[in-house]
Amino acid sequence: MKTWYLLGVYLALLNWSSEPALGQKESDSSTPILDIKGVREVIFDNWIAADGVFRMKWPCLKVTLTTTSDIKGDDVIARAYFYDKDQKLVAEFQKMPNANREDGSYGLPPLLKARERIDVFVPIETKAKEGRWRDVVFVFGHPQKLSVEAYPRREALGWKKLPFPEREEIIAQQKRDEEAKRNKSNLPQRSPNAQ
Repeated sequence: MKTWYLLGVYLALLNWSSEPALGQKESDSSTPILDIKGVREVIFDNWIAADGVFRMKWPCLKVTLTTTSDIKGDDVIARAYFYDKDQKLVAEFQKMPNANREDGSYGLPPLLKARERIDVFVPIETKAKEGRWRDVVFVFGHPQKLSVEAYPRREALGWKKLPFPEREEIIAQQKRDEEAKRNKSNLPQRSPNAQ
């Protein structure tokens, strides 16, 4: 009887030691998640690359981001797609354009720090203005975990109606995340001998 008790205590300690330490999150070692916290139209007060040259006091979309863990700016996918009323692509950015920020940096910072707000500015190009853009789709994130947001936000998943290269990948990613949530249980496994 005493042997079984000690074996049970030993197994319980093994299971307990595999749990994350107090205050440590399981997601700390996983892929960083870059969240899009908000988008709004602004006039960028400084110089920004628009229409192939630097412009001053140019209309832009300000995108506010946060990340769950530190990530290098060079490792971030940052794209914007502008559409007209017929859902025709009128302008796109495959990376964030250079903008003379108050801290002296350009574009994305070299390091996006965890849980800090990062503002990114996307100029509204002349061709997008002439095409009278109606919607913009933003794609940000780490290659294994992308975030998407449509602006203006008319409905929760409005971006699904617009054609952009990462669309199917993001839909598949969301399905995998939902499946993982359904299969994950926070309750400890019961031993077969427990009553």
